[in-house]
Amino acid sequence: MPSHILRRLSASTILLGLATPAFAQTSAADDGATSDTIVVTGSRIARPDLQQASPIAIVSAQELKLSGKVNVESIINDLPQLIPSTTAASNNPGGGVSTADLRGLGANRTLVLVDGRRYVSYDSNQIVDLNTVPAGLIDHVEVVSGGRSAVYGSDAIAGVINFVTKRDFSGVEANANYRINQAGDGGTFNTNLLMGGNFADGRGNATFYIDYTKRDAVQQSARSYTKQAYTDDGDGGLAAGGSGSIPGTRFALSGTQYKFNQDGSYSAYDATTDAYNYAPDNYLQVPQKRILLSAQTHYDVNDHLTVYAEGQFINNRVKNRLASTPFTGSVSLDVDSSFLSPESQALLSAADTDGDGYATAAIYRRLNEVGARISNVDNTAYRTLIGAKGQIAGDWNYDGYYSYSRTKQVETQTGNVSRSRVEQALKTTYDSDGNLVCSDTSNGCVPLNIFGEGNISSEAAAFISIPVKNVSTVTEQVASFAVTNGNLFDLGAGPAGIAFGAEYRSEHGSYDPDYALSSGDVVGFNAGEGLSGGYNVKELFAEIDVPLLADLPLVHKLDFNGAYRFSHYSTAAKNVGTFSAGLIYAPIKDVTFRGQYSRAVRAPTVADLYSGQSQDFPTANDPCSTEDATTNASLAASCVATGVPSSALGTDINGGSSQIDSITGGNPNLREEKSDTWTAGVVLQPSFLPRFSLTVDYYHIKIDNYISTPGTANIIKACYGDQSNGWTPYDSSYCSLLPRNENSYAIEGAENLLSNTGGLKTEGVDFEMNYSLPLNFGVFGAKTGKLSFRVAGTRLIRYDLNPVAAIPELNQSCAGRFGVYCGDPYSKLRLNNRITWSSGPITLGLTHRYLSSVRDDDDTTTYTVEKIKAYNLFDLGLQVQATETFGWSLGMNNMFNKKPPIMGDNQQQSNTYPSTYDVYGRAFFVNASVKF
Repeated sequence: MPSHILRRLSASTILLGLATPAFAQTSAADDGATSDTIVVTGSRIARPDLQQASPIAIVSAQELKLSGKVNVESIINDLPQLIPSTTAASNNPGGGVSTADLRGLGANRTLVLVDGRRYVSYDSNQIVDLNTVPAGLIDHVEVVSGGRSAVYGSDAIAGVINFVTKRDFSGVEANANYRINQAGDGGTFNTNLLMGGNFADGRGNATFYIDYTKRDAVQQSARSYTKQAYTDDGDGGLAAGGSGSIPGTRFALSGTQYKFNQDGSYSAYDATTDAYNYAPDNYLQVPQKRILLSAQTHYDVNDHLTVYAEGQFINNRVKNRLASTPFTGSVSLDVDSSFLSPESQALLSAADTDGDGYATAAIYRRLNEVGARISNVDNTAYRTLIGAKGQIAGDWNYDGYYSYSRTKQVETQTGNVSRSRVEQALKTTYDSDGNLVCSDTSNGCVPLNIFGEGNISSEAAAFISIPVKNVSTVTEQVASFAVTNGNLFDLGAGPAGIAFGAEYRSEHGSYDPDYALSSGDVVGFNAGEGLSGGYNVKELFAEIDVPLLADLPLVHKLDFNGAYRFSHYSTAAKNVGTFSAGLIYAPIKDVTFRGQYSRAVRAPTVADLYSGQSQDFPTANDPCSTEDATTNASLAASCVATGVPSSALGTDINGGSSQIDSITGGNPNLREEKSDTWTAGVVLQPSFLPRFSLTVDYYHIKIDNYISTPGTANIIKACYGDQSNGWTPYDSSYCSLLPRNENSYAIEGAENLLSNTGGLKTEGVDFEMNYSLPLNFGVFGAKTGKLSFRVAGTRLIRYDLNPVAAIPELNQSCAGRFGVYCGDPYSKLRLNNRITWSSGPITLGLTHRYLSSVRDDDDTTTYTVEKIKAYNLFDLGLQVQATETFGWSLGMNNMFNKKPPIMGDNQQQSNTYPSTYDVYGRAFFVNASVKF
């Protein structure tokens, strides 16, 4: 280990535990003691986790302690059931948030709860930022896969992640954590303090928690494999690539590409050598500062009344950094500007068709003189909850609460420029003294010299720069009341349980962009319109759990569960019913079969319904710039019909850029998504093999009216076809969504709006094996020890998405694929394995994370990287519980310094998929915990 890292680790009083959580299905398997069985809240009728009809993964309190993770995202995203979504490595797109994505169905289809209740959303998509969940306050985490709308309402199509917090805590516990990369960067520090105590002779308890986190930035320039943006070289290799917007200005006249030199002369533009490397300025790890306060209390007045309350305050500050603004568009250039060489003046004069002294050209200028684009996001959220619960009579109990949460996000942006001021500063003339000045001198206009790299003066840069401030708010109110009875009746196989109640929920969101941003005058960060709207939903729900038979020949246990929820939305969804039914059947004690069917819904969110149009730059290819456009008559005809002249076919219309300027936005006519989920599985706990358990569960999910954008790449395919069908348009009406610049002929402003698409189908198998072996030797005075093994994984069989309802031929099969259409890699096999040895105060663990190989999803294009090989990571951790009050641990992530797969045109960002593959390299961590 490098000495500078050793010094930094030893100077801190902290330690970090094992790098990856286990996914215990039971703790009873470890020692046969049922008293250790975790009771989960997969429904309002609590049952031990292995007795649930739906598969449930548990990250227990002990496993959380071993994980040593600073942010919850790191704990959750190692679960095989999740496809890593937005993380600290997400810079563009990103936003500094971290989200959970069960089954890869989208973070907006995974419902995140805290103590079984909805938590704080960070935006109007109603998604929870995992950074706002207090990691040090978590007792355990429950991941309930499969549709759960009948139990929890909208958004639970993929399932539920429920963070269960510590209750009735008494004493003081302080923790500190530090993590640093072997490269000496990316330091992440966290410290938290938990205080609690009982009062009124134990009838009440109050707990207070404070947490502070600081994460340092890492730029892409800090790694050899991310400091240069790569592109495919066409010969099976990677070449230096980047953006067609360059510091010297690329410009197009009648489809011919040129660039300006520093002396104002021009030369031919060559994308292979002239593209701008934007990578070094981008973040590889987004910096963060967070402070989180949480308090909770309850008081037992009597058996019939317990009052409780809780509250959270979160301030989360993050920063995104992008390369300087690329200014693009058609502008008027002064043909006799003194900034130009005589040759350039002559070239532009020839394009001055109306003789007014100005030539219209499409320009692509990287405004390095203005500086990098910086987005500072200050996110402040708070949540309050008050409730009462208790016994009604006999076994009848009630629980009712009201919660209110509000998130306010203030974003300040620098590095943007005003389009109108750029256009004003480009139109110049000569004053009476022969000086070049703006034709329109208002606002203190300064002539803008874009004709060569580094030629923009500081005064001109200040004139065109425009700071931006955007404000958004999200509020949610929930009023819920439930009545439960865990001993309703007994058919001889055990007590039946029932729960029923009502819930009201109100969602409202607003986004107030800076006036310049909403007007479209800002160039830099994506322009967008405002948002304001909301909806409410009134619901009735009921659940029942009935043990039917028990202790009979070939029927050790037979249980039934069912749930129903009626919802009335104030939106176009109106009246919606969701339901589920499941069976648990154990022919003998050692073997249990389980199955569940669920109908779930996801109503359109505030953002889905009311978002204004905004700018986006997704990865996509223009077929009119390919060689096929010159050899295939059908493609050539389509390109000419959509505004590309024959002379420009097969040329680099987009200047080497692999992104297409697009427009996204909401749709008030969206209908709710509907999903049908089947799960069927088996649980093995053989009595002849103590401390062993195995669960295997099959799942099948079908979503209709899937809410999504069709995707710019799919719109292009619909318009032009692809190689597989001989470039025959699938539906030429989609060509109207692809406007082109009249000078460069590049697609600009592709309309990629939200709609109810054709749907999604996915299926697979989850499995987990746990086994522990007692040892008759130990260390540090212990006479025994234990060796534990765990294999947990998901086998993805199918993941099919139809992005355009009217064109089933565009269906994408994403199992085992990645790329432009599928996005993040959908490995067919994901594993998280661990071996743990413990004895006395010592716990030593080795974790193995595995992703099977994936291949590119575009069968019509041959990329340099068509296949990403299987990916293995190993983490090592040591925990020492020195005394009952003090413990420490240390460990290593990515032991063998495994690098991420690097690719070119089919990457996501940072030349790879940084949320899926480790982009930081080997890292070390320490943690210390004190209780008193």
